[in-house]
This record gives sequence, structure tokens and C-alpha cells, in this order.
Amino acid sequence: MATLQKLRNAGPLLVIFVGVALLAFVAGDALRIFQSPQGSQSVGSINGKEITAVEYQDVYEKYANAYKIMSNNAPQTEEQVNNLKDQVWNSYVYYNIIKEEADKIGLTVTDKEIVDIATKGIHPIFRQFPVFFDRQQNKFDVDALNQFLVEYDNNKENPQYVQQAQPLYELWKFMENELRQSALVEKYNALVSASFISNPVVAQNVYDVNNVTYDIELKAYPYSAIADSTIKVSDDDIKKVYEEQKELYKNNDETRSIKYVSHHITPAQKDRDALREEMTAYADTLRAGNTEYATIARLSNSEFPYSSIAWAKDIYPEEVQLRLDSLKENEVSTTIYNQSDDSYTVIKFMGKKTVPDSILCRILPVGKEIADSLLIELKNGADFKAMSQKYNNAVNDSIWYTSAMYEGMPLAGDDEVFTNALINGKKGEYACFELTNNKVIYQVIDTKCPETKYNALVIKRTSQFSKETYDEAYNKFSQFVASCKTVEDLEKNAEEYGYNVVPTGRIMNSSHNIANIADTRDAIRWLFNEAKLNEVSPLYECGQNDNLLVLALTEVNEKGYMPLESRKFLFERKAKNNEKAEKIIEQIKGKNFDELASVANIKSDNVKRISFDAPARINITSANEPAINAAVTRLQVNEVSEPIKGNNAVYVIKLIAKNNKPGEFNAASQQETLKAEALRVAGNYYRDLYEKANVTDNRYLYF
Repeated sequence: MATLQKLRNAGPLLVIFVGVALLAFVAGDALRIFQSPQGSQSVGSINGKEITAVEYQDVYEKYANAYKIMSNNAPQTEEQVNNLKDQVWNSYVYYNIIKEEADKIGLTVTDKEIVDIATKGIHPIFRQFPVFFDRQQNKFDVDALNQFLVEYDNNKENPQYVQQAQPLYELWKFMENELRQSALVEKYNALVSASFISNPVVAQNVYDVNNVTYDIELKAYPYSAIADSTIKVSDDDIKKVYEEQKELYKNNDETRSIKYVSHHITPAQKDRDALREEMTAYADTLRAGNTEYATIARLSNSEFPYSSIAWAKDIYPEEVQLRLDSLKENEVSTTIYNQSDDSYTVIKFMGKKTVPDSILCRILPVGKEIADSLLIELKNGADFKAMSQKYNNAVNDSIWYTSAMYEGMPLAGDDEVFTNALINGKKGEYACFELTNNKVIYQVIDTKCPETKYNALVIKRTSQFSKETYDEAYNKFSQFVASCKTVEDLEKNAEEYGYNVVPTGRIMNSSHNIANIADTRDAIRWLFNEAKLNEVSPLYECGQNDNLLVLALTEVNEKGYMPLESRKFLFERKAKNNEKAEKIIEQIKGKNFDELASVANIKSDNVKRISFDAPARINITSANEPAINAAVTRLQVNEVSEPIKGNNAVYVIKLIAKNNKPGEFNAASQQETLKAEALRVAGNYYRDLYEKANVTDNRYLYF
């Protein structure tokens, strides 16, 4: 049972959290985000193999459970949940694509390799395992793990043991699976990257190239100096550019372009007036002498917590901080309006006092029946640490209790009693206070950082729109949507109703929202499942129940290369720049470097420290020009280049100086650098494998 004791000693909160987190998922109370009214359908496919909703839900729940344990928190916000969904999906797809390739060549991870990795204990994944990672040794304690696994195997028939140990065992099985998958991916990446590994000759050549910087003088003839209207290009010219650059405009996933109208509902002035009257009534209640502060805070639905314990000034809202020192004890403020967050605030100031910010204390929770006798023993000189180990399995003789542990939180009940006892405790004396189910013996050993703390009841409410205001906004928006059958209607009628039409593109079915508006899943389902080109959607109520949305499908961007027409203006501009470059080169051909200065539209500049491993930045044309990097390495000092066709101009450069960077060639170090670069380049192979796997993602149907 030693491992379970180690788990207990790691802290009761850890034991409780691990158990509750796993139990929640085992019991089926996890986020059931993949249940569809259509039943257990496919959420996607990889290499033609369907991924069922049930299969993917199981993977997600295991990740979500581990996330809760390792981060001591579950994903709370919609953004956090969505990020975890994407992380799980991307990891699942990535591993299965790599595994299929590894299976083709017989690449596997053996049990012995897993044991070897665990024995070394330095794999990054172990840092996330809360019990068996020894932070002092900075490595995984494989002996402790093995001891636990033996204990678990020997006590499978013991229900009490299994109840306590199962969460830890399940977490290890998850980590073991992750370790096995990670090891396979690492082996495959190493195999691929091995084909890129350099040798000493290549290392020397790369070092020689990258170790030199170049200072140049240049002449630049910007394309912008020639009016576009004077340049004519044919459809063939544009298509040629498209063929050269279409790889840059390739869709791995089908996307949609839309136009939408969004209306965010805000409080009307009558809503603010009603809230101000309500807050003024609370202020009058407090002035009348009502001291049921916790009840008033609760009934008023104050957005700021109440505690009878004094807090530091900076814990309070800014509008409260500005008034704490000017209010008299027991004074009630006027109703304060804060325009920055559209809120009203009332303050009842109870006073201020100086209390320690940190308290070093001893704490021993014990049963009520023995508390008094133990307190007498301690006052008579009994050893606290020995008593704590005997009655509470605790190993710490003392702890620091700081204001960060309670300030800004609505302390009540036992927490309030506990905190007040420590704040008001006399240094060096043992004392006892009673909680709901037991008593706590405590001693204040030392205090630090005495500060002025403020005790105040703060009733703060942000203005909210009323049902009447919402209904007015909804009815108006509904009338607008009813008047729109096509995109043209949407654009024509929006101005009449006072709305703006916004275009946006590249929405994927894996997008979690439209225009960063929360809870637009239904709109995305309509867009990919039902919408026809030029059709207007139904009205969607979304956001935090405060947003109205309508959208229209304007373009379907199929998977594969974007059509030329969709970005024709870009290809036409590039084609015109090509024509301009030919005209410029013809104009300056045969002129020496000094003569170029007299040519109209040519600009001169000096650029220093150009190196081959970073694009040259040319300030006078506001462009990165990699063509200059390549050209400069072929020049001797004082040699002038031929005209160079760049991104924003035609350039002629003269090499002024070549300088070696400080440092000496180290073959081993350079080869390691090249190896790391090769690993990065090799990582790009996954993009090709992903495309080849024809991955489909239909998760939008299920969440």
C-alpha cells in the first residue's frame, strides 16, 4: 500500500481531484459533444477509414480527463473546450496517418522500448504525471511506478483498494498509451530525417556560406513608378502566373465564403435607468441600518463577492478603490456609474485595519471529542509534528497562509471562521476553533508584511437588456431577415434597417464560430449542410443570448487549387510586374552602375550585413528580396550584377565588402544544426501525407 500512501501524501486535493475527475467520465457525465440526433454516424475519415462518433468521443473523453488532472482544472470557456477538441482531433489524425505509414514498413514500438524510456525517466511526457515524477531528481521514478503496478495487481480483489487506486491506474494507462504513440512518431520522424543528415563536407560548405555577410550599394527601379494603366497583359499571361503560383493557393479543405449581418443587443437607456433605481434602493436599505450584508449581497445579485474579511485595496474594482480612503466608517456611497463597463456600484464601507499579508501557522483538524485534550497536551509541550502525523497523516510541520488564498473570494462558513481565526490569532499560542464536522487546533508561528486592508460591501451590477429591449431588437431583425431571399436583398435592405453587411471567406466546417461570435454552431451546420449558393439563412440567436445573426452563401471554394478567377487580381498584378520588369531591364541594359543614378525613377541605397540565411530587406522598396541574397554570393568585391528581377523592383547591386562573422567552424556543432534543420524540413512531409490520406472532418455535425 506504499504507493497509495505516497498518493495521499501528495495532498488530499490531488486525491480528491483525480478520483472525482475520473469518476465523472466513467459515470458518463463528461461533455457529450458528439451525440447527434442522427445516431452514431461518422465524424470523419482517414485514408477511407471511417471514424465513428462513439470512437472519437472515447478518445476525447480520455484526453479531457487527463487534461483535468494534469492542469488541475477542466476546460471552462467555449474557447478552451474548442481548443481541446481541435488538439484531440489533430493528434488523433496525425498519429493514425503516421501509424499507417509505419505499418507499411514494419516499424513498431516494443514493450522493451517503453520500459527503457520509462527507466531513463526523462521523456517530456513524464513531467505531466503528477505522482511519479521526482522533481528533485528531475526524472520519472520508475521504481515507484513498478511498485504501484505490483500493488495494484496483488489487490485487484480488494474493492476498497481498487476504489482508491483505480483513478491513478487509469491515468497511467492513458500516459502509457500516449508514450507508445509518441515513441512511434519519433521513430518514424527520425527515419525520415535520417535521409537529410549532412556530412562534414556539406557542413563546411553551409558554414562558409552562412558565415559571410555582404555590404552592398544598390540601384532600384520600383514597379510602382510605371502606371498600371500603361501595361496590358493577356489572359495567357495571367494564366501563366497562376500556373507558377497555384501551389500557394491550394485548399486542403473545402471552404465557404459568406456575407453576414450581426446585431449585438445592448441595454437601452430605460434598462440603465431601471438598474440605477434598483441600486439606489439597495443604498437606502444600507443607510437604514440593515447589517445583513451577506444576504443583501446575495439578493442584489452583486457581481463582486462579499466577505466579512478585510481585503487589500487593489482587490476591489477600480471605481471602489478610488473612494475607499474618502469614505467614512459605516458610510454608504452614492450610486456610481462606470461608463467603461456600463455598470452601477454602491459601497458600504465598514472600516480598515492593519493585518499581516502572510501567516506562518500550524493546523491540525481533529475530531471534536479529542480536540480539547490534544490542545492541553500541546500547551504542555507535546510535539506538534508527531501529533499531526498520528492524527492526520500530515508531514508538514507548518504552512504559510497568504492573502492570495482568500482575497477576492466569497468566504463563508468554515472558510470564514478559519481565516478570521488565523488573522486574529496571537503569535505563539495554541488555540482551537470549531468547524461544521470537526475542530481545528492551530498556532500562529509568525507573520509577515503587515498591510492596510479594507472591509467593504460592494454591490456591483452591469447593465443588462430587458426582455422588452430584446423583443424589440428581435422583431426588427426578424423583419429584416424576412425581407431577404438573396444576397442582393441582404445588401439592399441592410442599410434601410441600419445594419452593416460584412463579407468573409475561408470558413471551414471545422470552424468553431462565425465572426468570433459564440455559439454559432447551428449556422455552420446550415452553411455546410443545407445552404445553396446566393441563399440567405434563417435568423440565428447566438452569442451569450445577446446576438442575432443572418448569413448568405456567396462562394463555395472546393478542395484543391483555388480557381484562377477567385484571385485573378493578384495574378494580373504579378503578370503586369513581369511586363514592367522586362521594360525596365530593356531601358537600363548597357548602362554602368554610376550612370544608373541619372535614370529617372531609380533610387539608390546602401544595405549592410546581408546574409544567405535570411531574406534581404530593402527599405526603399519596402520588400524582402531573396533574389538579392542569391545574386550577392556570386559577386566579387566591387563587381556589379546584371539587373535582378525582384518582388517590388528591378535591382542592380554592387558588392562593397564581404565580412566573416565571429567564431570558428565546429564540424560537430554545425552537423547538429543541420540535423535540426533537416528535422524541421522533414516535418513538412506530413503535409503531403495528410493530403494523400484524404482526411474528412465532419465534427461540425456533432457539436
